[in-house]
Amino acid sequence: MNKQNKILFIVLFFVCFAALALGIYFYPDAGPTPPPGFTATDNPAAADKTKPDTASLTPTASSAETGLPAKAASQAAEKHSPDASKDDDADPFVSFPEDLMALLDIDLAALEQGRDAFKNTVTHVGWMDRINDVLKNLDSARKAAIIKNHTTLLYVKDRLNEAYLTGRINHETFKKAITDLMKWHQHTYSAILSTAEYEALFEISPELVDDTIEEIINQAPEYSFVLNPNISEKALKEQVPGYKLEEVDSHFKKMILTRDQIGKQINAGKMNLDQARESMAASQHEFIQKCKEILTEEEINTIFGSVTALETGAVQTEAPAVLGDTDKVELGFEIENPATSIDKVKETVDPQKIEDIRFFYQEREKEREKVIEQLDAGEIPPEQMEDISREIDAAFEENCRAVLTGTEYDLLFENSDADPQETPADAETENDNPAPQPAAEGDDAQ
Repeated sequence: MNKQNKILFIVLFFVCFAALALGIYFYPDAGPTPPPGFTATDNPAAADKTKPDTASLTPTASSAETGLPAKAASQAAEKHSPDASKDDDADPFVSFPEDLMALLDIDLAALEQGRDAFKNTVTHVGWMDRINDVLKNLDSARKAAIIKNHTTLLYVKDRLNEAYLTGRINHETFKKAITDLMKWHQHTYSAILSTAEYEALFEISPELVDDTIEEIINQAPEYSFVLNPNISEKALKEQVPGYKLEEVDSHFKKMILTRDQIGKQINAGKMNLDQARESMAASQHEFIQKCKEILTEEEINTIFGSVTALETGAVQTEAPAVLGDTDKVELGFEIENPATSIDKVKETVDPQKIEDIRFFYQEREKEREKVIEQLDAGEIPPEQMEDISREIDAAFEENCRAVLTGTEYDLLFENSDADPQETPADAETENDNPAPQPAAEGDDAQ
């Protein structure tokens, strides 16, 4: 792993990066001097993400030349005056992302109070564990400054995520703001640490960080809900109408914002884990249903890869294609072939045959339950139960083969990972109970 990859690993791991629309949680780069400013419109909250960046952020040479509207600039100067926080201003290692604070209308006093809430988060505790592990000789003054700067980062990032997920700022504004936030924070380490300490902590030289941050952000997709790995952004926009992408994006952001709020309630002790799981499941279900209402099946396949991928939130790149009991829920029986998906079964097997297999499967389960009851009651010994179970399975296989073609049977029940010792028994069953299929059904396996 080269040094750039190592810093990315540290950045992504400790700040919980989960794609732009999930809220980019990167480590920024910034210094003790006032960070680069932004040029913003008077009303960034009205930014329309479907249009060119209406809250354009442009770095400037200094805080005095931010190019902020006069009102915003005067408010920023008042909020961040030396008298506002004498303790932090007296510390040469503590600074603030002032222009971002002005953009998001963050008051310095509120920031200093609000950032304390992030001291007990997993992200901050995990990062301080690394600080303590790598920088064992760090003095208390510099460590205190790192804590203040890092919790400031988390507070501002949280407000930035909220502004993006609620539609107050658009995608390009968000990307530019995240870039500057990352740079601001990273530069604080350049001021606090020696070069050797910095490289030990991040495993990259300070000179390479800005370019690395920009490279990360430039790779961030506009639509983070896209799961299909085989679709380019250009092809996506050609195949799915823009208004549909925007509508799905708005519902996706709503789901992510809900999850963020649930996490805060858990941290505050206002919600237990069972309640959180229920709320998250409801939020995800709502997103899935909205996608099914907005998009055609072809458009779902284009964006997510398949309906299954939409419903599970992940693209299956290898077997098994069926997770948990979703096959039993949707089809009424278990798919034993680990390379077969529910969608593939629905596309390939006639619905009436699926109904037949469901009936056979349910009857087999009932028979198994009766045998288990007999065993529990002491009416039959374990050896007899095994014999009966084999007979039940053989009857199930015979019934399935009677309605399915060989290709269809293999699609559902072929399992190359099965115990090799079962193969002779299976072969004997097939020989004793041949079920030739009519040629009209296209059984090329007969």
